[in-house]
Amino acid sequence: MSACAVLLRAEGKVFCAGVDVHEFQGLGPSRGAALMARFLAIVQTLERLPVPTIAVVHALNLTIGFEVCLGCDLMWAAEDASFGLVEATVGLTPGGGGTQRLVARAGVARAAELVMTGDVYPAAEMYQWGVVNRILPAAVLLEQARSFAARLAAGPTAATAVGKRLLQTARDHGVAAADAITPRETGQIFATRDLPVGLTSLLEKGPRQATFEGR
Repeated sequence: MSACAVLLRAEGKVFCAGVDVHEFQGLGPSRGAALMARFLAIVQTLERLPVPTIAVVHALNLTIGFEVCLGCDLMWAAEDASFGLVEATVGLTPGGGGTQRLVARAGVARAAELVMTGDVYPAAEMYQWGVVNRILPAAVLLEQARSFAARLAAGPTAATAVGKRLLQTARDHGVAAADAITPRETGQIFATRDLPVGLTSLLEKGPRQATFEGR
């Protein structure tokens, strides 16, 4: 694995205006379930990437766009960005994993409010709820996010992949489950090239950034 990170962004006046509702017309339970499974698979695929992922939201972000961002490790937003799971307004509920991932970030009660009301919320509120990691002026958001992503990419991404597995295990199964796999998972890091490089750099040069390979 080479050192890298994924930055998810969008072009245009909005980040995502949601799924074209024509996609839902005429679907029965079987085809509806298959469509939702496709949405969920996108989020899960992103979530399982063994490298740092950061979503950068510059404007309105609804439904599947929001859910995909919730599949990222981190989420940054512009000060005037806004978020919503608005499926309730057309008689649906989110099917791309956003409900459960909001629970993990914001708690059950706040997630329930977003899902049940279908309202749109400002970035500042999402930050207060722990959904968004950072809020920045729109003019500097992408530049600073790219710089941060580059910093993550230059880090020991093999170790980061282990950290992600522990984080997701704790989220999905609890602290005890994460504890149970911690020795095995963290033990693998001792076979990486990055660990001796980092230790040598610290011992010889002091607390400076080592040059990692992500292996």
